Amino acid sequence: MDQRTRSSTPFATLTRSLAKISRARSFDEIVDTIRTSARSLIGCEGVAVILKEGDLCHYVEEDAIGPLWKGQKFPASICISGWSMANRETAVVPDISTDARIPHALYSETFVKALAMAPVRREDPIAAIGAYWSQTYTPDDWEIETLEALADAATTALQNLEAHVSLARHMAALFSSTSGSPEEFALDVSRVSAIAAVPTILDVVLRMTGMGFAAVARVTEARWIACQVLDPIGFGLKPGDELPIESTLCNEIRGHRQTIVFDDAADDPQYRDHHTPRIYGLRSYISEPIILANGTFWGTLCAIDPNPAKVKNPEVLGAFKLFAELIAYHLDAETRLRSAQASLERERELAELREQFIAVLGHDLRNPIAAIDAGTARLLKEGWTERSPLILKLMKTSVTRMAGLVDNVMDLARARMGGGISLTMTDADLADTLQHVVDELRVAHPEREISAIFDLPRSLTVDHLRIAQMASNLLFNAVTHGASATPVLIRAHLRDQVLEISVTNGGSAIPTGQISKLFLPFKRGEGRPGVQGLGLGLYIASEIAKAHGGMIDVSSDEQETCFTFRGILKQAEPIA
Repeated sequence: MDQRTRSSTPFATLTRSLAKISRARSFDEIVDTIRTSARSLIGCEGVAVILKEGDLCHYVEEDAIGPLWKGQKFPASICISGWSMANRETAVVPDISTDARIPHALYSETFVKALAMAPVRREDPIAAIGAYWSQTYTPDDWEIETLEALADAATTALQNLEAHVSLARHMAALFSSTSGSPEEFALDVSRVSAIAAVPTILDVVLRMTGMGFAAVARVTEARWIACQVLDPIGFGLKPGDELPIESTLCNEIRGHRQTIVFDDAADDPQYRDHHTPRIYGLRSYISEPIILANGTFWGTLCAIDPNPAKVKNPEVLGAFKLFAELIAYHLDAETRLRSAQASLERERELAELREQFIAVLGHDLRNPIAAIDAGTARLLKEGWTERSPLILKLMKTSVTRMAGLVDNVMDLARARMGGGISLTMTDADLADTLQHVVDELRVAHPEREISAIFDLPRSLTVDHLRIAQMASNLLFNAVTHGASATPVLIRAHLRDQVLEISVTNGGSAIPTGQISKLFLPFKRGEGRPGVQGLGLGLYIASEIAKAHGGMIDVSSDEQETCFTFRGILKQAEPIA
């Protein structure tokens, strides 16, 4: 029969089920996929999904020839599911009447005579999957391994779901972030899709070997992700789909970085009893590691088939090695291109920054220098008079202003060229720190009303000077650009280790298009005429926020504008 027209195989059904479980984005979706696919995959007469709830086992879903225990909860100490989760191993009971772990009273009104129970997330079980038979029966190894593969897929899906929920909560409370993230793996899929040679490579692989499925897979310690596939016989994987890493041979290749190949698993002494061929129904297999120029293992180029194939020969092995090297070369070239583009963009930004620095600093230093020059000339001309203290005070103010401009420029240099603003963390009363900032602004702007509401513990571990600088910049921005008839309000509180400091002022709404530019250096707001400054206040405030692991959000409408800092902080012990 033509390789490309064969009907679907048990491997295809299992692959689709595992991929669907791994992609699930809700617990209900995970459970439903297991419920609808496990019986046909294993060949049993009943399946149950059990969730661990403290010391209880909750039978949340089932699919069986007769009623089991759906919706009921039992003490884990009397359930075989509880035993499986407590001992972190699969329980196989060929005859329930002879096993002391079975609560016979609960089974007496069911069809169950034999069972197998596999824990989900074996290292710290949170659930279990049970398979049941109506006759005494010893499951074959492949049936147990299929059940465990479903449990492994559920583990992967639950871990993904936990990470997704955690990230969503984190973003809702703070801001976007991630690592080994779904975005990175999506980028890997996109990078491989952008390599024009890959479809041709996969087509040549199938024509050369006579096999029915080929793929380029991204393989990490915890993930197996299909990046590009050619699947003419319908095994069921698409780009972006996942398999449980523990169920694949690529996981072993990641460790030893050697080719794995066999013509027929049934005749191969090393792989005829291996769990992967049994789980997926494989007969022939070849997988070549993809190693980047820096020695990093990236993934594999693999081909599989449920029938034997002649692949363990020098010609095929040499071609696979060449193809894997070609894919690695393209990945390296794309990385080098992105690095070069990033370096070029950084150099362009630095050049623009230098030009802005020279122009703006020269302009903003002109006025205080002129004031000092005028004051000095007057003192030299008039000598000491009754007006001399006032002149000296004005000159001192100009010097202070110049020092502030220089400090801002130094902070800019540290933020843009030195890897970010450094912090000196100390334990102190943050409410006192912020109140001092408020008092300074009240003295400097006696015509403005500034209110403060602080709900903070007596001691917090932050860089108090930098937090004061950030708050001062936000308050100065509110005083400068806010409506003079409306009070400025600063609030600060700590909830669930998230520090929040907000500054609110009245006035017109900030145009939506300008909000994204507020934190760029040398960008001045459209405040009252005559306002001076380098346009670095909000930029430096945002850099201080980042240094503390947070960020500043902006909301603005016709009634008020609010700048809000949020960051996760470590609370210090209370001061005795």
